[in-house]
Amino acid sequence: MDNRPIGILDSGLGGLTAVNALRAVLPNESFIYVGDTARVPYGEKDVATIHMYANQLIQFLQDKGVKAIVVACGTISSNVNLDALPFNFPIIDVVRPGVKACLGIPNLNRIGVIATAATIKSGIFPKMLKEENPRLVIEALACPMFVPLIEGDFAERKLSHHIAEAYLGEWQKNPIDALILGCTHYPLLSPIFQKILPNTILVDIAQATIEYTKKFLTKNGMLNNHSGNSEVKNEFYASGDITKFNKMSRMITGLDIDTKKINWD
Repeated sequence: MDNRPIGILDSGLGGLTAVNALRAVLPNESFIYVGDTARVPYGEKDVATIHMYANQLIQFLQDKGVKAIVVACGTISSNVNLDALPFNFPIIDVVRPGVKACLGIPNLNRIGVIATAATIKSGIFPKMLKEENPRLVIEALACPMFVPLIEGDFAERKLSHHIAEAYLGEWQKNPIDALILGCTHYPLLSPIFQKILPNTILVDIAQATIEYTKKFLTKNGMLNNHSGNSEVKNEFYASGDITKFNKMSRMITGLDIDTKKINWD
């Protein structure tokens, strides 16, 4: 057993969808969350910059003594070879579990993928899906406005619905079987997506990743052995506006969050 916390990182607030999943699936696990809110969004940045930011975030969590890291950021997961990084603990991406969860849906023919520009440019979701099933039709779409909307607290306003309709309108006319939400921010817009595409199955990569994380920790004897959540200790860190982060994080998770500020040298 391993009572050290799990690290969760993201460019901003999106990884909190992984926090919600972790609390439901692994309620006895402590975690340390870091959101790089000062530099969000990552989706419009070049690969070298994304790689540098990923290393900083992972190093930060390593210094905090985590036992494993969930990279709850689709942009990092799709643009950085996490297996090649020089760290000696498990680093779990959101792409592979998301793809596996999608492929588990029966009777798939057409799959949509929405994500940041950097994730779509990487081509990783179509590549991995096609490797498993070459007959699938994959339609990938960059949706760069969704992350700023969520980070700006516009997720539940009419503006978000109009923008989502503009992005997803073609799939209203010609529905897809499943839609992979290739950014962990996007599940926060799921009610809007489901209204626009009522007959499409939404694939939440954050939920899929936490379920995979549970299996991985169980298999490797790394679960926390606390019998109840009284011993669970969670920490939150953000590089941007702490007051705003606390407010929105409390809305998303329902937790009483006291975020600590981090500054990059």
